[in-house]
Amino acid sequence: MATARVLVFGSINADTTLRVERIPLVGETVVAHDVQYASGGKGANQAYAAACTRPGVAVLMAGAIGDDARGAQMRDELAAAGVDVSLIREVDGPSGTALITVDADGGNVIVVAPGANHRWETRPEVPVTAGDVVVLQLELPLDIVEHVARTAHAAGARVVLNAAPATPGAERLLPLVDCLVVNEPEATALLAQVDVELPVLGARLDLDIVITRGADGASVLRRGDAEVRLPAFPAEAVDTVGAGDAFVGALAAALAAGDDLLAAARRGAAAGALTVSVAGARHPQLSGDLVDDRLNQR
Repeated sequence: MATARVLVFGSINADTTLRVERIPLVGETVVAHDVQYASGGKGANQAYAAACTRPGVAVLMAGAIGDDARGAQMRDELAAAGVDVSLIREVDGPSGTALITVDADGGNVIVVAPGANHRWETRPEVPVTAGDVVVLQLELPLDIVEHVARTAHAAGARVVLNAAPATPGAERLLPLVDCLVVNEPEATALLAQVDVELPVLGARLDLDIVITRGADGASVLRRGDAEVRLPAFPAEAVDTVGAGDAFVGALAAALAAGDDLLAAARRGAAAGALTVSVAGARHPQLSGDLVDDRLNQR
């Protein structure tokens, strides 16, 4: 029997997180009471969560890092978490960087400098086969994302698109996607592009849709069926950065392992709840056992 695989094509960023009492207004300066440096990027965070929450699933990360020390460090950290990093390419210049400001309630604003994530001189290799789960986001150039989605779709892989950040033109990817994961603002932005309601979109494109709603849980719409609401797992939010990425990574790994969509979404919700309970975009002890424990507490 073939090994279940998740291939994540996405961003790899060096995160600098500033902790403040409140987010500053335009033109205002506030003083941070803490600063942290860590590895991030939506793609890398999702690969980390996939590898940690389902050890029996092989996880590969494809992306780009710069020729700087942070790039090598980020690649090594993913490898230490069990991610296959052989598809990460090194390019000239700096790695991607994210500046994250987090307030006392765990809310955040983020500014990203793409760096290496946007320096693709050639289209990437897409070594997928039928049965693989391919995870995409929108922090890479849209033409690269479309190339990967089209190749994976043609190979019979299951394509999961986390349509974040909201990006003009993303609607052209939808016919190539099997499962769309968005938060509420991203769903609103995408609906404005396609001009139909989500249930209609799901039925028309034979598309599973998952909407993450933070403390209000998540909604699952399976290929145009009625919405199923999943309540959130109780969590004291320390930092909401990375919660959505943990959700997507755990969901993708569960799908690759053969879970149905609802079960996979529940695992994603549990991983997201665990992630918000610690500072930073990645829970340092995230594991399948921790996710199972959180699921069993309900």
